[in-house]
Amino acid sequence: MKLFSLSHYTQPTLRALRASALGAVALVAANSAFAHAHLVSSESASNAEVAAPHEVTIHFTEPLEPAFSKITLSTATGTPAASAASQVAGSDAKVMHLTLPQLSAGRYTAHWTAVATDDHRTQGDFMFTVK
Repeated sequence: MKLFSLSHYTQPTLRALRASALGAVALVAANSAFAHAHLVSSESASNAEVAAPHEVTIHFTEPLEPAFSKITLSTATGTPAASAASQVAGSDAKVMHLTLPQLSAGRYTAHWTAVATDDHRTQGDFMFTVK
């Protein structure tokens, strides 16, 4: 007894099955490609030399989950440089801010963790120098 045979299917049916399978694969690939929140831009920009900023702002590709997303800032020696908690913007969940104290001249590293609303997590960092 044969459990499965392609000979029972007509050529148009086989084409439809192949198209459906390819469509499913494409949908899975598209969902996984857009599921992560990636950094689009930041102020202060990576490797920029700037006057002391009042905040760090990062723009992401996807909306963020505020409870699990954050920015921290540290000095060149690794000492925390900001005690405030970062905030996801209420008007645009793709934007996160960290209010800064008065920064002295030196190199700083902003480290970010972004959890998209579909629970995918990304992280990274960038440096800037205060003149």
